[in-house]
Amino acid sequence: MSKQTVAIIGSGWGAFPLTQQLNLARYNVTVISPVRTLQYTPLLASAACGLFDLRLAEEPIRRQHRAGLNYYKAIAEKVDLEKRIITCQPSVDDLERVGGPFEVKYDKVVLAPGCVTQTFGTPGAMEHALFLRTTNDARVLQQRLLQMMDAASLPGIPEDKQREILHIRIVGGGAIGIEATAELYDLWHESMRHLYPHLDGKVQLTIHDVAPQLLSTFDESLSQYAMKSLKEKKVEMKTSSHIEEVEADAIFTKEDGRLPYGLLLWATGNKAANLLDNLDVKKPEHGMPRILTDKYLRALRPDGSPIEDAFAIGDAADIEGHSLPTLAEVALQKGEFLVKEFNKSEASPRSPFEYKQRANLAYLEQMASLGYALGAYLRS
Repeated sequence: MSKQTVAIIGSGWGAFPLTQQLNLARYNVTVISPVRTLQYTPLLASAACGLFDLRLAEEPIRRQHRAGLNYYKAIAEKVDLEKRIITCQPSVDDLERVGGPFEVKYDKVVLAPGCVTQTFGTPGAMEHALFLRTTNDARVLQQRLLQMMDAASLPGIPEDKQREILHIRIVGGGAIGIEATAELYDLWHESMRHLYPHLDGKVQLTIHDVAPQLLSTFDESLSQYAMKSLKEKKVEMKTSSHIEEVEADAIFTKEDGRLPYGLLLWATGNKAANLLDNLDVKKPEHGMPRILTDKYLRALRPDGSPIEDAFAIGDAADIEGHSLPTLAEVALQKGEFLVKEFNKSEASPRSPFEYKQRANLAYLEQMASLGYALGAYLRS
């Protein structure tokens, strides 16, 4: 009996269990993703601040014990769900040598392309802001922090210019933005100010959010606690802040005009991956476009009927009539559910997916024992 080919689009929390646990004796597994590792997103801020090696914030898709798995570093641009063909664009530097788009045929497909950062079309944001979605982003952020300190330390720099260079602005008052702010605060106060004592008192962190309060999607008590904690740390909070344009050294807001920065971290919400524009599936009438599925995680046609052997999980998917948040825990549980469904005997009855709710957390303060980790990194 020939093996079926399972194509997995994505390498996030939903896709990862499938890449590692599908029965390779039963399936040919092909993974299509521009990122070759699972990213531990909650750890990226800590990794950027040097609290541990960046490699600890990711898990590779390719492993020696999974030698039969195929991985293509590419972006899935189109999926013909009837002919079962995926059109892919290579996501490598040497495009001239490798050629243009290629096709992947499949028997089963798992659609888990995730989401991309929502910049709301703000001019200059993609060109000048830093992001925090991958370990490479964390690496770039880490280097930019060091460049800031070195630039502000040069002789002859007026104090007002030093303060501009050392002003860190974080766009987004959700969990990622707050966690990054807390890590950056701890990094400076617990470590870097001892290495740059001449800059003490000149580093400023400011959070910008379009909402009237931070952590607006969390419980009200957590939002209030976070704002109180940040105020005590003298972190500036600009809520109801509308950014209209981004330049290399400044943002322009509707409320305050030009505001200079030395580092701009963009940590806003998500928007749908481009793949969804070309998918003939059912999507919600309102809100962010997502692939609607039935309770067995089968993608639905526009008329609501399930598409055989096409499944959708992760942030890009949602169960019709039972909407779930775009959380890693939701994606992980869906991925583990499909692993069990795919690996069990075909004679076994299908079971519907059931999500088991767990608590949500947002990092606000770092343990003191980790405070000097970046100092060790800088001295090494």
